[in-house]
Amino acid sequence: MNASEQTILGTAHVVIAGEMTIYTARDWRDRLLIAMEAPGDVVLDLSGVSDIDAAGIQLLASLALEARAAERALRFSAVSLRILEAFEFCRLMDFFKDALAGAR
Repeated sequence: MNASEQTILGTAHVVIAGEMTIYTARDWRDRLLIAMEAPGDVVLDLSGVSDIDAAGIQLLASLALEARAAERALRFSAVSLRILEAFEFCRLMDFFKDALAGAR
């Protein structure tokens, strides 16, 4: 599990690498909550995510809902194929469409 965080011009940038599974969700949650405490939008680089399960998907969905409630943008700057496969399998592409808009 690896993460790096920085805040640039009111936007929190978080790079997530490794697994987003039930075994790591608690640690990711803690790091993502810190990013949500910073003012401005949140940008996640998910290109290094090697595996994701229901706990990881739930964490991203919860973060998206919290950002919407706070009238903040959640964006994914990059997304791994594994994330896209999981979103498609769970029929969540439409739910995450705004966050995925700029992903490569």
